[in-house]
Amino acid sequence: MINFEVLNTYMDNDVDIIFAVFSTYMEDYEDGLDRINQLNAEQNWPELFLLSHSLKGILSSFGEEAAVSALGKVEEHTRDNIAPDTADIAIINKELVTINKQINDYLVNMD
Repeated sequence: MINFEVLNTYMDNDVDIIFAVFSTYMEDYEDGLDRINQLNAEQNWPELFLLSHSLKGILSSFGEEAAVSALGKVEEHTRDNIAPDTADIAIINKELVTINKQINDYLVNMD
């Protein structure tokens, strides 16, 4: 879940910047959940590592904690070509649904 207090601090409470960052996130990662699940199913650890690493960095700037922690664990496993823990994948799935909804709601309310 996005922590808007942290996000606003990072973005100097600038709604235009937040709107731009969220818009870019949705362009780049709206399908992130599907990609994570597909890469996991394909056991494509190098690509899952890269995606987990990227998402972890972006979501940490949003003040998100649960998905960031799980993505960090997935990143560690896949870096070593080890399958990620299914519990971490489940957390990521749950959190990304919530995050994408939060972002969509924010973008709709800003239009």
